[in-house]
Amino acid sequence: MLTQSTLNVIASYWSSDFDCPVEQLLAQPLHVLTHGPALAGYNGIFALFRDGMATMSFPQSKMTPLTRLLPDPPLTAAGFSNAFDRSGFRIVGPACLNYAEHIAVQHHAVRRLAETDTGAVRSLQEVSDSTEWEHGGIDSGAAASFGVIVGRELVSIAGYELWGNTIAHISVITHPAHRGRGYARSAVAQAATAALEAGLIPQYRTLVSNGPSMSVAQSLGFDHYATSVAVKLGDFEV
Repeated sequence: MLTQSTLNVIASYWSSDFDCPVEQLLAQPLHVLTHGPALAGYNGIFALFRDGMATMSFPQSKMTPLTRLLPDPPLTAAGFSNAFDRSGFRIVGPACLNYAEHIAVQHHAVRRLAETDTGAVRSLQEVSDSTEWEHGGIDSGAAASFGVIVGRELVSIAGYELWGNTIAHISVITHPAHRGRGYARSAVAQAATAALEAGLIPQYRTLVSNGPSMSVAQSLGFDHYATSVAVKLGDFEV
C-alpha cells in the first residue's frame, strides 16, 4: 500500500496537470474543468476516476456540447468510455495508473542500454506492432532504458520518461515471439528500480483490458491509484 507521503506527491502532480487545487482533485462524483496550461494543446478530454470520484478536463471551446454526452450518474470509467465511444470518438482507456515504492526482484538479467544498442532497438521496433510500439516503445524522451538480451537479440525493453519532477512514467515492449516468459516483468522491474534510486515515483499505466500487462504491475508490487480515460476528438467541431 502506498504511503500518504507518496499519495500526496501523486495528487500534487495530477492537480497541477488539471490546474486545480490539490484538495479538489478527485473530491467530487463529477468535477468538470476546462484545459489549463498543461493540457492547453490537447484536442481531447482527459478524465481520472478514483473511489467513485471523477475529475475531467475539456477544451473550453467544446465543453458545452461535449458535456451533454456524459452518461447519467453514478459515473464510472467504463460508462464514460462507452458514452463517448458510441458517439464515434477514439477512446484510450480505461487505463490503470499504478505506482510503487518497492519493486519485486526480477528473474532475468537486465542491463542499461547504450548508443551501441540502437540497431537492436530498431530491430525490435521493426517486428513490433506499430500501435504497440507507440504505446510501449522507448522514444528520445526516455531518461533511461533497460533491455533483456537473449543470445544477441533484444527481446524486451523498458524505460521511463520524467513527468514533472517527481513521476517516472514507464513504457515497455517485448518481442512478439518472446512473450509470456517474464521478460517484460524483468525490464520494468529494472526501470522502476532505477527510478526509485533517482528519487522518483515509478508510474506504470496499462489498459484494463490488457491482462498480461496488468499482471506485470501486480506481480512487481505496483498499487492501483486511479483509472484514466482519454477521448481524442479528431475533427470534431462545435
